[in-house]
Amino acid sequence: MRVLSNSANWKLCTRIFMLVMLGSIMCWHGVARAAQGVDIASAQWRLSIKKAATVEQDVVRLSDIATPVGPLSQADWQVLGTTELWKSPRNYGGQMDISREKLRNLLGYYLEDIVRLCIIPGHLTIQKGGRIVEGAELQKMLVESLTPQLRSLPGENSLRDFRVPEFVFLRDTQNTLDTSIKGQLKPGRVSLRIQEKGLDGHVFRKFSGTAFLDSWRTVACAATPLNSKEELSPENVTFVRKNAAFLRGTPWDGKRFGMRVMRPVGAGQVIYADVLDNVPVIARGDRVTVVYQKKHIRLTMTGKAMEDGSIGDSILVRNMQSRRDVSGVVQGAGTVVIK
Repeated sequence: MRVLSNSANWKLCTRIFMLVMLGSIMCWHGVARAAQGVDIASAQWRLSIKKAATVEQDVVRLSDIATPVGPLSQADWQVLGTTELWKSPRNYGGQMDISREKLRNLLGYYLEDIVRLCIIPGHLTIQKGGRIVEGAELQKMLVESLTPQLRSLPGENSLRDFRVPEFVFLRDTQNTLDTSIKGQLKPGRVSLRIQEKGLDGHVFRKFSGTAFLDSWRTVACAATPLNSKEELSPENVTFVRKNAAFLRGTPWDGKRFGMRVMRPVGAGQVIYADVLDNVPVIARGDRVTVVYQKKHIRLTMTGKAMEDGSIGDSILVRNMQSRRDVSGVVQGAGTVVIK
């Protein structure tokens, strides 16, 4: 093994030092040349630092993480954008998160006074390789993939108020995002499932989000104020376009009358199915024919209905002779059968 003399060692170290210094000077020179003659205080251009970026090389360059805003010439940006900053993540697909304070300090170290022209976000995430899907692009993908499912719902349907990641990193440029509804598809806020898949279908990452589903439908409403036990008719019912996302239950379909509301409904309010009951063919206090029927016996007598009843309902009737209350089934208007 060859051993260098002290003199040779000194010369070698000096050369290495000079090379390192030369690289640093060349890197700084790009910044200095672009900023030469720039009055920082009156400059009309800014550098907008991204919240997310991907890099392919081992060192992050300014153009990887920044976008010029304002009258910065293309020539100056080409020089300034090539400024090398810090090392990128070591492994492909690896990420680094940088807080706003740390990011400001790093940019101040590498860019010196130009940092005053930087618009710095709350944080910056950098990934080695892959690509970024921005929130706006993700929302567009969700709308395109979910629209066919919306067609299965009645009414006019649309998605809004997306609550999804601001950006999604894909590990590889060939990977795709698969989107679907998680759970039941119904008006209101729906849960979304977002998966990053490779070409072979392998799922690399899973994300979640929500969106609000508006579903405009024409439903039956009260045309006038309805009192409890008031019968529905074409005169007191109207049909209005409502957003089903804000309905508290299933509206009455409006197809069959002969129904009454069991509690008051204000004018313009939706008539829900659970507030309706059949209009009774026997009202409380009505005189009715009570039929006592067994296998070989059939007796009839006069009674008094003690409650309302529709066909098939069991109600109490009072025998007018014995003054006793018995239970029977409403067979028709004015007739109750006791078996």
